[in-house]
Amino acid sequence: MEKRKASTILSAGLLAFCLVGGASASPLLWESDYGTWSDLSEEDDETESYSLGFDFTFYGASYSSVYVNSNGVLQFDDDDDEYEVGDDIEGDYGRVVAPFWADLNPDEGGDIYYNTLGTVGNRRFVVTWDDVMDYEEEFDNTFQVILFENGSIQFGYESLLGSGDDDGEDVIGVSQGDGTNYNYFIADDGDNNGIYPNGGNLFYNWNSTSLNYDVSDTHAHPVPTPGALFLLGGGLVGLLFRSRRVMRG
Repeated sequence: MEKRKASTILSAGLLAFCLVGGASASPLLWESDYGTWSDLSEEDDETESYSLGFDFTFYGASYSSVYVNSNGVLQFDDDDDEYEVGDDIEGDYGRVVAPFWADLNPDEGGDIYYNTLGTVGNRRFVVTWDDVMDYEEEFDNTFQVILFENGSIQFGYESLLGSGDDDGEDVIGVSQGDGTNYNYFIADDGDNNGIYPNGGNLFYNWNSTSLNYDVSDTHAHPVPTPGALFLLGGGLVGLLFRSRRVMRG
């Protein structure tokens, strides 16, 4: 009976540990080879055109170059420097890939890099915003976008704290830019604890049936909370104490 009670306490502690935060973390997929420093690092609301190094198909159109915007977006048909986007992304800016389209200002802090990696058939173009400050100088953000030669897209968020004055305009997602096909959401206001999808990835894969991109995500599980650790510790102590009583008896 004593052993059964101790086992029950330990099981409760282990269950709480696993459910509340003991699961192993999903690793952030991140390209560490940033490549070439961009002049955009010293600009506000500016765009530069870069060669991808391969042909990338996006919403049925093929591109060999892309416009990189300091405000956290890649544009294919237009080099508009606008940052107040919101749902206008659906049809006002042409084809866009937006890992975090917001009012950023790398001239006040942070750097932007670009790189082409891989071998023929498996190449990828990477743009990284490293500790880039928002215009209000409240939050810095480290995120990147990867365009794969096979047409897939990956967003990575090492530290996404948001912006200080988005007014519901900050956007994460993709759009065909003609009002027909898109997959995006409006990002939350800035937060020093991070905003979704801070610490995780978003993956966009082409769906030939819907003629749009499907999105999936991965996120790190939270660290164990004090409550979960307390229950686990209590179970272990209880098991030890009751086992000693049984042995003495």
